Amino acid sequence: MDGKKALYYAAIAIAVLIGISVVVSVVSALLSLAWAIVSGIVSLAVLAGLVYVAYKTGSWLLGDDDSPSLDSIGSSSTSSTADTAESRQDRLRRQYVEGQISEAEFERRIADELETADVDDIDRELERER
Repeated sequence: MDGKKALYYAAIAIAVLIGISVVVSVVSALLSLAWAIVSGIVSLAVLAGLVYVAYKTGSWLLGDDDSPSLDSIGSSSTSSTADTAESRQDRLRRQYVEGQISEAEFERRIADELETADVDDIDRELERER
């Protein structure tokens, strides 16, 4: 009977080893999957950062950015005129909303402001052409 006990224990040992092997394989697969997900997220984040930097650099080089460039330094008077016109329109809107001026007065003043802004734009275009 010693031979049968030895075979019985050997079979149990092999079954335990197979079970441990399966558990280790499953854990390893789960860890590999988690690592792949984390690695993919980090890669996408780095790629998005590089694309953003490339976009900002291209915008800066082409002068399409909102930040002041060398070309816009000389034309600061035109931007201040546009800011002033915008602030006047905002002021008129605020006065209308607060009830300080009537709708007809608001429409008249806005129309005057828009005509003045159009004339200023035309004058600026003519200056640039000269």
